[in-house]
Amino acid sequence: MSDKGPIRLPQRQSGNPLAALQFRDFRLFWISFFISNIGSWMQITATSWLLYELTNSPLQLGLNGVFRAVPAIGFGLFGGTIADRFDRKRLILVTQIGLMLVAFLLGFLTQAGSIRVWQIYALTLVSAVIGTLDGPARQAMFPSLVPRSVLPNAVALNSLLWKGTVLIGPALAGIAISTVGTAGAFFANALSFVVVVVALFLIRASSPGTGSAGHFMRNVSEGVTYVCRQKIILGVMVMEATSSIFGLDQAMLTIFARDILNVGATGLGFLQSARGLGALIGSGLLISAGQPRHQGRILLASAILYGASFAFFGVSHSFTFSLFLLAMVGATDTIWGATRNTILQLTSTEAMRGRVFGVFQLSNRGLSPLGQTETGLMVPLVGAREATFFGGLLVAAVTLVTARKVPGLSGFQLEDHGIQKQGDLPLKDRAGIVQPSG
Repeated sequence: MSDKGPIRLPQRQSGNPLAALQFRDFRLFWISFFISNIGSWMQITATSWLLYELTNSPLQLGLNGVFRAVPAIGFGLFGGTIADRFDRKRLILVTQIGLMLVAFLLGFLTQAGSIRVWQIYALTLVSAVIGTLDGPARQAMFPSLVPRSVLPNAVALNSLLWKGTVLIGPALAGIAISTVGTAGAFFANALSFVVVVVALFLIRASSPGTGSAGHFMRNVSEGVTYVCRQKIILGVMVMEATSSIFGLDQAMLTIFARDILNVGATGLGFLQSARGLGALIGSGLLISAGQPRHQGRILLASAILYGASFAFFGVSHSFTFSLFLLAMVGATDTIWGATRNTILQLTSTEAMRGRVFGVFQLSNRGLSPLGQTETGLMVPLVGAREATFFGGLLVAAVTLVTARKVPGLSGFQLEDHGIQKQGDLPLKDRAGIVQPSG
């Protein structure tokens, strides 16, 4: 925060599709997490492959999702409340160091040849507990790194941090598994967290939260009540929950790669990377469009197209066509994710933002791992293709129902929330003026 008074954003910046990256702190945040998320995708891919190799069981592969889901479901609300009460940057620093230690331990156990299924489940559980603190704190912090005027642009760029790195991480994991072994992917992820830790020390902005005012459980209850009363936020949560359980998941891709399309570990990496390429295309389209005002319409259209693409992937017999469909899934999922986050950020107050994303974590990180469990249960019963096709149709159907029940969602526009079109942007963020890099 500068003491020299407000600084007007130059015209070139307000019309720049990469405007948010002109702010030093956001640039450090974005680059470090981009590198870290490549490592995270390597670990996710390697963990699924290792589990399937050890067990040869879709059910036990899917069971890993339970250990990821339980902490997010049980502690997600608490994590969001903690993010609202305490310094978010320090909280993220602690969580990143914890995740780094877990990745190192996975690598050492695998390298030593002593890794067991129960150890993978246990370390997955520990990572998920840490994630319940990391996710809400990260979402609540990053708006403090840019002015409110370029927040939609920051959200669009932020979507690349997870969706876009699918292009790189799984492909590198496939190469690592085929050349140096699964442990190499775990060690690479551990090293990637060092970049984030260094960046956090360099970031100047602070996001202190609201302090420890009030009873903790009362704060948790206030967050849930707030989400339930905000119909637009609630509608987004319902759509996300449906996609998390019945949409595309790592277990399904692993099964398709090995048993349906017969393309092995390398093919699994390419399937994941196709989704990542689509994510890059989707983010590129969204960023190049500036800050499109009809965010609600974009959200609903991309969700329907996501469901349709996923359904057709389930019945595809061609590896090439499957890659194309996964690229479509990646593109629509990224556009959906960016517009969803923009809507949540703009409709949440600063005091409630951590708790909103704590509840969101239930519908995303909490229920998404259950999607792997759903895969493990449904595939033996009805088959991988049938389970995938049904899941895609269900996502599209719930989207249409939500649009009908929450008309304010389809009508959501940036201008209604103080964001004007680029070139004539308001300057003041809720927390004050943020200077461009210097």
